[in-house]
Amino acid sequence: MQQQASSDFSPQQAARAYEQGRIAEAERIAGEVLARTYSEPLARNVLGLCLLARGRAREAIEQFAELTRQHPGEPLYWNNLGIALRDSGRYQHAQQAYETAVRLQPDNPRFLVNLAYLFVELKRVVRAKELLWRVFQLDPSNYEARIYGAQMCLECGEEADAKQILADWSSWAGHLSGILRVELAAVLLRTGLEAEGEALLRSQLDDPASRDAARARLILVLERLNKMEEARDLLAQLPAPDAVHDVILRAELMEANAVMAAREGNAGEARALLQQLLGQPDSNRRYVDTCFLLAKLCDKQGDYAACMQYLQRAHQAQLDIAAQLVPELMLPSANPLNIANFYVTPEHYATWKPAVSPSATESPIFVLGFPRSGTTMLEQMLDAHPGMASMDERPFVQRVIECMQAMGFQYPEQLGELDSVQCAALRDVYWKAVAEVVQLQPGQRLVDKNPLTMLRLPLLVRLFPNARIIFVVRHPCDVVLSNYMQHFNAPAYIALCSTLPRLAAGYAAAMKFWFAHVELLRPNLFEWRYERVIEDFDANVERLAAFLQLEDAAPLREFSEHARRKGYIGTPSYAQVVQPLYASSIGRWKRYREYFEPVLPLLEPAMRHWGYES
Repeated sequence: MQQQASSDFSPQQAARAYEQGRIAEAERIAGEVLARTYSEPLARNVLGLCLLARGRAREAIEQFAELTRQHPGEPLYWNNLGIALRDSGRYQHAQQAYETAVRLQPDNPRFLVNLAYLFVELKRVVRAKELLWRVFQLDPSNYEARIYGAQMCLECGEEADAKQILADWSSWAGHLSGILRVELAAVLLRTGLEAEGEALLRSQLDDPASRDAARARLILVLERLNKMEEARDLLAQLPAPDAVHDVILRAELMEANAVMAAREGNAGEARALLQQLLGQPDSNRRYVDTCFLLAKLCDKQGDYAACMQYLQRAHQAQLDIAAQLVPELMLPSANPLNIANFYVTPEHYATWKPAVSPSATESPIFVLGFPRSGTTMLEQMLDAHPGMASMDERPFVQRVIECMQAMGFQYPEQLGELDSVQCAALRDVYWKAVAEVVQLQPGQRLVDKNPLTMLRLPLLVRLFPNARIIFVVRHPCDVVLSNYMQHFNAPAYIALCSTLPRLAAGYAAAMKFWFAHVELLRPNLFEWRYERVIEDFDANVERLAAFLQLEDAAPLREFSEHARRKGYIGTPSYAQVVQPLYASSIGRWKRYREYFEPVLPLLEPAMRHWGYES
């Protein structure tokens, strides 16, 4: 058979060979066509794609750059140039090329996705979210883009949008590759669909292409659910990270091993794994988690300077993202807890109208206090009692304030102008929101644990003046340190916790607000002192039961067993509340005294109020 002469080759033949996966042949044909006709665009485009496929991004850049010079109005060539530039690590130039393609063809989902993924890599989460939301509108069948779009919504704190993108996930999950099903499961878990995410991970355990990734992710879920025995079994089935060549999977395996080692008390092993993980090519997306966990491990090992260094790195990385979401909070003068500025004055309070109100048993039990004071332990104690039911922290009280403002009343100045009918309407808003997440049985009382609702005390007293309110107290320095060591997701709270001085100032402002309003409003209040509970648990439980008018206090004492049976606990204390009481966290801040010296004057009023030593 006579070989075809090179002069007979066409650009279309090169394109067909590329589409059929015959890369070397496509490259050869395209090269011969260009040798004959230098300005042939299809052949040059195919040649560039072949070079990309063979890992020769720099040579591909030359081909696509020439195409954009010859045909500056063709968006496809700008898009392909962006791909080649990104592959070679030239992100700024890649962005310019992608943006040119999008400007020329704004509604092309393919171009939008490529630009969005570049922004994901650059951690420009707001811009990535906006682009992927647009892709969702233009092409709902791009399921990969929907998964990453939901991830970006969550990074921006927009859970409702993430849920909208994933609303019909079960109808298209079967069309995904195994690895994308694992990614989808991770997003479902973050949106509160714990059972669905766990089930999806389990469905991949027999898939050769994704089973190790699914096992690694499932181990993290099981550790989060305190199901340690099954987590250990799965860990034993994973290959050693060093034996895995895929950089993404290797990082997943290292993370699973490190988290389990940390949970089992093997701080040295966990620290070594995490330090190695920070050097992995896929470390960016877990950088913050890794730094926070490393800080806690350094704390356990007594390496306090290293602990603070990792915390500084973690907070700075979080701030880089938060600055995109709430740039106004990056100013040194900004107050992330600005609601603490909205006081009820004695003059306003004196004019409050009388209003019909529910009894104590018809009202929620509110558990308040600055975060990391011990509110989760108390919540689990109350939830263990059959006469009470709790819910994960929800912003329902804030939602009521927004409804009040929508009714035309200013908060908190016009709280007293609400009449009985308006108060009842706002209570109805609250109870309807509660009904979405918890079904109270006849006779059960709701436990609403949301620490910073302490800054909305005036609304609680107006709508539920007979409600029992429990305020959890802990040494201010231990509270501030514990907050500084935690990974929070809310942008405003990220800004608040970014430095010890800013955190201490926020704590001081919150307590000043609390002290003033407790004195003014005189709520039905019980103080639950963390250190006293540790010292004499039984006596404090009896006092609590008496305050809540509980006949039987025995269920309260079994909170750790109850928490273990409950499974998912949506706060950073999920591992602590399934353990018996321990005193090791009392006075922990003293190990970091040198870092606290500049902020002690800010915390001194609260320490003096409760009789704590500095």
